[in-house]
Amino acid sequence: MSRSFALALIAGAACSSPARPDAAVSVWSLGPALPRRALEPGVAALGLDLVVAGGFDTGAAEGLDITPRVDVLDTAAGTWGALPDAVPWTSINLTAVGDTLYIAGGLAAQHVAHGEAFALDPTDRAWRAIAALPAGDERGASGVVTATGRIYLLGGASSTAALASCLEYDLVTQTWSHLPDLPAPRAHPAAMRRADGTLIVAGGFASVDASEPRGEVWALPPPGAVPRAWQPRAPMHRPGEPDTRGDCAYGVVLGQLVCAGGEGGLAARRVVESYDPYLDAWTAREPMPVDRAGTPGAVIGGRLFIPGGAATATLDPTSTLYHYTPLYTAGR
Repeated sequence: MSRSFALALIAGAACSSPARPDAAVSVWSLGPALPRRALEPGVAALGLDLVVAGGFDTGAAEGLDITPRVDVLDTAAGTWGALPDAVPWTSINLTAVGDTLYIAGGLAAQHVAHGEAFALDPTDRAWRAIAALPAGDERGASGVVTATGRIYLLGGASSTAALASCLEYDLVTQTWSHLPDLPAPRAHPAAMRRADGTLIVAGGFASVDASEPRGEVWALPPPGAVPRAWQPRAPMHRPGEPDTRGDCAYGVVLGQLVCAGGEGGLAARRVVESYDPYLDAWTAREPMPVDRAGTPGAVIGGRLFIPGGAATATLDPTSTLYHYTPLYTAGR
């Protein structure tokens, strides 16, 4: 070996740095904080906008005030704005179909269930009344699912109890009808719709409070199935297991129902799981950075947005906005 070649090898070794493992990449990140605190609001995706309607904006020590305000985040620009005030309710059944935002029942002060329904006209940006839920079917805290021309309210909570009944709203005829009842009452469940029209309900509470979390999962076949009745699927968790919960932030990401956080055993959770409705299987995912309960979620651009909620069961709302983006870890 020549002296010059040996010196080159030494110099190269001195200049090179040892290989370092890739830094850990989290699927969780923080977005722009809400302009207010929010607990048990209605949450929905309206195109690329995240809508947060109503809910508690003060904690128990401050009176648990319920606000009618509707905040909207432009997820592309990362800026918050406002839509016209709606109703001072919590656990609002909020969703969007096309460019129209819908409210279909909710819970007012003292947990009084309401069945009035409203649509936000995209042209004049004013709320207008639409057909109310059937008398006796007033509710909030439902699993809310949409399809073209349809809104589904799966379970929910009345003024006094969790509900097993399920409703379907036809946007064309502007009429409500009943679907088959769930096998058991559920408030604050997670829900989704498969491409073939099958409806899925997962977890939730068997009571109006969080003292009876359940982990059963049921599927309702699409119209035309005989018989058309809810069928059991792989459960999230068995009764008594620590991660059995309801009131998680949920949405469909990459074809799977993601259930993030929630409440079980009167404590907020940070556990995250996803359900594959075709394989009928649950998978544990990276937990949330913090415990979080008391807020639904909404999926926009492959990200599950989780606004507000509480870190404990003490009814103390927060203003954080967390994102769940599993694509960030693709291929790792």
